[in-house]
Amino acid sequence: MLALLFVASAFAGWTVTNESNDCTFFKGEAAGEALPVRAECDWPIEPGKLQGLIAKIDDHNLYFSSVALSRVVASNGAEHNVYQVHTATGISDREAMLLYTDEPITGGHRYTWRVNPDQTGITGEKVRLAEDLGKWEITAGANGGSHVVYELAYDAGGSVPGFVVRWFQGSGVRTLVGELRSYAEAN
Repeated sequence: MLALLFVASAFAGWTVTNESNDCTFFKGEAAGEALPVRAECDWPIEPGKLQGLIAKIDDHNLYFSSVALSRVVASNGAEHNVYQVHTATGISDREAMLLYTDEPITGGHRYTWRVNPDQTGITGEKVRLAEDLGKWEITAGANGGSHVVYELAYDAGGSVPGFVVRWFQGSGVRTLVGELRSYAEAN
């Protein structure tokens, strides 16, 4: 529950940055080095299909090009300890142990994640993520299909050129969200 409160407080002061692919994209006010972004989408895809994809944490590398590896290493009910490796052009790979949770919400499901305070299990061969805090909320849409909300506050850690940060806040988030939709429509 503490993670959810932090997620809610991390995403204040949204500014619309783009509209595409049946989504509205936002940039939030930076909290430290973390760069908060948000997408709200209405897609003609059955909510259960999208929920099933997000719930398959071990498969995130199949539909998100920025996730090179996603492996659940332990589960305790609705909480999962996950080792992930993130990749992006122009910077070194990042790694972290993440805590994923999932819970039902009115009309759908919420999936949240944050960096696990216990980083036992990372290789140390990649740059350690400083912050990765976010959520997917997938609910039934008002006119059928799905209403999708994606939020993320991300600090890659280490040295990251400014152009990569700006790309991620814009095109990178649109790409990531679009990859989920494309995969769901194709499979």
